Amino acid sequence: MANTQGNRRPRGLPIHPTDNGRWKLDTRAGGRGSRRIIKVFDRYEDAEKFYLGLRQRKQLGAFYEPEDVTLAEFFETYWEFHALPDLGENTRDAYKSAWNLHLRPRLGPYTLREITPGVVTEFKAQLKRSGTGAAVSKKAYAVLRSVLSYAVVRELVDFNAAKAIRPPRYDREREPHVFLPGAVEALRADVRPVSAILVSLLAYSGPRPEEALRLRVRDVGEEALFYDGRKTRRNRWTPLLSPLAQDIREWRLQSGRRGPNAPLLPAHDGGHWGTDDWRNWRRRTWQSWLGGDAKCAHQGEASCKCGARRLTPQGSRPRDLRSSYVTVQVYAGVPLTTIAKWCGTSVAMLDKHYAGVLANHSGERVPAEQQILEARAALSDRTRGTR
Repeated sequence: MANTQGNRRPRGLPIHPTDNGRWKLDTRAGGRGSRRIIKVFDRYEDAEKFYLGLRQRKQLGAFYEPEDVTLAEFFETYWEFHALPDLGENTRDAYKSAWNLHLRPRLGPYTLREITPGVVTEFKAQLKRSGTGAAVSKKAYAVLRSVLSYAVVRELVDFNAAKAIRPPRYDREREPHVFLPGAVEALRADVRPVSAILVSLLAYSGPRPEEALRLRVRDVGEEALFYDGRKTRRNRWTPLLSPLAQDIREWRLQSGRRGPNAPLLPAHDGGHWGTDDWRNWRRRTWQSWLGGDAKCAHQGEASCKCGARRLTPQGSRPRDLRSSYVTVQVYAGVPLTTIAKWCGTSVAMLDKHYAGVLANHSGERVPAEQQILEARAALSDRTRGTR
């Protein structure tokens, strides 16, 4: 044991004498940059015993957390040991935004045990009074519930106070725009090859955009596409329609051969698309205008008075292209259970978001590939007719 005679600073341990004869431990919960732990002891032996126990817990992977830890302090632990390893990149981005904008300013100073159902109810009321949208409020509530659930796992609180309160009500503000194959083909004809193949993947195999951008060359099989379903934690194989297979073959010949682990749709640096790449594509391509006066600001739902027209319908999103895949499969007579499996979703979600498609189906069955090929033939005929 280190020499404690006199009031000299011991060597090798982060324990320091104070002016009043006590001993202060100043260390960190984890590695560099983690939360600092500062405690004062009457005896050096007590400080040393506490520190050695803390060091042993670190070596075993169990980190010290004081009983009165605040939500802001615990969020660092939650982020390092739950969010980073277990949540997807898009989910983490949304959670971090909700935390910084709404949770940390309002609930960050509260200790975990101070966050009661009453505090959660007041938090919901604060969000409503501030004019926060329903979707954002529900996301903030989801983050709080997730953090408190992890606090229960770490045995810092006995129950999750957020579970006792009904989440903010959120009614979907918009229904997905339904892109039929004719609209998909017209869109593909107006964009560059990399955008055209992305549109084909989204419209004719039904992935979420982030799933399509994660595709590697080896994920394209002879009969099906392999999708990494991180959102649902279920990977899946989706049948490869022959028109899409042809689009992929043409794209690979045009873009150059790459190894099996290379991205099917490489970014400018050769890697997978990042968040900025996707955001830029949405702004510069999906929301772009065609023709007209380049100096005009362009206004209007479909066209501008200067003669320009929107590439895509106002308010639509790339994710809406999933509607094309759902639609062609419904019109082909494929059961909803099978479509849901291929899309990585549930029958309930299909029934909720595509009720109009289901209600307006005449019952006539036309194979999905035939629907796409007919749309391509019609576009080709129109193109020849305008020459």
